[in-house]
Amino acid sequence: MGQYPERVVIVVNIPRPPVGAGLARAFHKLGSETRIFMSHLVNSPFDRYVIHTINHLAHNLRILPKGVTFFEDHPLSHKEYRNRKFLELCREFQPDLVFLTRGLRFKLETLAALRECTTVFCWHTESESRFPEIVPELPYYHHTYFFSSLSLAHARALGFVNTSLLLHALDTSLFYPLGLPKVYDWSFVGQWHPRRQRYCEALAQVSNKFVIYGPRWRKKVYRQPILWWRVKGRELWGEDLNCLYNQCRVAINISVWGDKPGESHGANMRLLEIPATGTCLLTDHASDAARLLTPGEEFVAAASPEDMQAQLAALLADQERREDIARRGCEKASHIRTYDHMAAEIAADWRRWQEGSDGGGGG
Repeated sequence: MGQYPERVVIVVNIPRPPVGAGLARAFHKLGSETRIFMSHLVNSPFDRYVIHTINHLAHNLRILPKGVTFFEDHPLSHKEYRNRKFLELCREFQPDLVFLTRGLRFKLETLAALRECTTVFCWHTESESRFPEIVPELPYYHHTYFFSSLSLAHARALGFVNTSLLLHALDTSLFYPLGLPKVYDWSFVGQWHPRRQRYCEALAQVSNKFVIYGPRWRKKVYRQPILWWRVKGRELWGEDLNCLYNQCRVAINISVWGDKPGESHGANMRLLEIPATGTCLLTDHASDAARLLTPGEEFVAAASPEDMQAQLAALLADQERREDIARRGCEKASHIRTYDHMAAEIAADWRRWQEGSDGGGGG
């Protein structure tokens, strides 16, 4: 047995955010050969053009309730097709490790078959409110990671000992300082959510020199022209996203769960990406964020829309403090946790499992 898995299958939903690609590059540095399986994109033409169209019409006409579909067990439905293709890939490639970032779910029968032929790790990156969805799957994983310490505590309370916290990592090839002039006072990038809209409406009262990028914003805020006119696009990735953050005095992160301090635990990707560009991060409260960066020194956290309003106003009024936080955040974020760190951590857990020191896989 080698120190690192020779062959790794990484499962993600779609190419963006580029977690799969970043992790694959890191495993390559360890000498592992990788395959990336994108669950959402592995679909049959029959499902894409026939089944999806029929279900879409049935839902719009209220013939079927949401969550119920025709042809669910058809061999060419998305669920059945991707499960079959996933098993085919694993049987052909014969990976030493399957690392599954949980998005579109696989059937329990698929997970059971997979567990018989290889080591299966899963990373749950959903909010704490969605923890019940993964509970039936936990016995099928040799090791389960959570990006929220609260979800991890829930799993351990159920008796699942092969669990641990796995925080997001930074792709240093995508996020770094460019030294560009500051054009905007603040920006937000992410999908529309009512909680995010409340925060952005509050911040717009502090400064109207801002931009928003993300799906659904134009459709949802057409009655709020101060936001609508500043929605510049549905998506922003790669060099364009790095460029935007570099052009902001402050960049905003707003999670989509937990309205009170202590309710939100997981730290998302923006926590490292924004500071790594040399821009000051202002985020809503997430207790796990302090595991990576120091609040008040390397980023600024707010407990409510009103608090974020006050924090933004203070940061814009104090250039020296703002730039000091940005500098400290950049220094820490750029090296504290990269995909190399993440791959090494996963490989170490895989090695411990192979050596038999992890115990059992279930609860």
